[in-house]
Amino acid sequence: MSLNWKIRPYQAGDETQILKLRRIVFGDLDPVRLKKSTWQWQFRDNPAGPAFCFIAEAEGAIVGQYAAISTRFLIEEKEALLAFSCDTMIHPDYRRQGVFLALANALYDIMTKHHGITTVWGFPNNQSLPGFRQRLGWRMRPNMPLLVMPIRPLSMVCRALPLLKRPGKKHQITRASGVNFKFSIKLTGLQIDPIHKFDETFDDLWQTHCARAPVMQIRDSRYLQWRYLAVSEFDYRPFAIRYNGRLTGYMVLRMMAVKGHLFGALVDLFPFSMAPESLLNEIFCLARQYVKAHGGDFLTCLCPQLDPRVLKKAGFRKVPEIINPKTWRLGCRCTEAAIGADLDRWHITFGDTDVV
Repeated sequence: MSLNWKIRPYQAGDETQILKLRRIVFGDLDPVRLKKSTWQWQFRDNPAGPAFCFIAEAEGAIVGQYAAISTRFLIEEKEALLAFSCDTMIHPDYRRQGVFLALANALYDIMTKHHGITTVWGFPNNQSLPGFRQRLGWRMRPNMPLLVMPIRPLSMVCRALPLLKRPGKKHQITRASGVNFKFSIKLTGLQIDPIHKFDETFDDLWQTHCARAPVMQIRDSRYLQWRYLAVSEFDYRPFAIRYNGRLTGYMVLRMMAVKGHLFGALVDLFPFSMAPESLLNEIFCLARQYVKAHGGDFLTCLCPQLDPRVLKKAGFRKVPEIINPKTWRLGCRCTEAAIGADLDRWHITFGDTDVV
């Protein structure tokens, strides 16, 4: 196909065609993100500011997009605005023509010259990894370990082996069941309550624990409300953790069905880790309890880099790469050594991704 495309910045109204392109590229992998209301939430209503987006157009149709979402970070106790690379999409008929590289370079140039944003970060997939690393100068850390805590090991084996599969109902996740779930708590002084709104007490929680990692996305009430409660269809379940009458932290759980497995994701746990150790162990037990009650086969999380030994002790195990359904690679393109030189210093959970 001839190179009949051109690139330009996003214009109001482009989202209709952008969502059509998303369906072509990703199918129904994440139906909630095919809605205009979700697009508005992700790219326009972000409390850190609107997203940056360049598109490729051919004969009046959008055939490519590269977008980056504004993200507020605390880096060595100083706030900085970074950009999260996401929703890179190229129509199958226009791949291998330099569309991706042209979009990325145009976007980076605008962000640097007009907004002072020098760091772009994200999780490149297998398809886009060579372009990010070899042509766009991204630094990558080794694959982030995907951790799972088995809950129904036999069920997992049965679904993996076709001859052992038995007919049954399709996995269904009901929002009501998550709202009405009651934890069975053993630790004296511990209280777990559903969060219906992240108020100013969570700002105080953030300020108290924000120095836990050298590089961490700001988790104040504005961000948390937007990330976990603004789009109910995602079915995030945030819970406040109170110990001896004091707000000690929060955890966010989400049930998801992928490739025949229903699993629970520990999307975020803040702060990590919590003291005393008995409290943290109980939190993991309650997360497992929630997932088991909702029919999940396992509980999964991304490993915060601060102390993976705590998760191993709780029963989480690394998924071997040979059977890993998704490889997580954290990477960034930046000019400031303090940010990108050592990506092990970043505190990353599923909550920092745009998939879980």
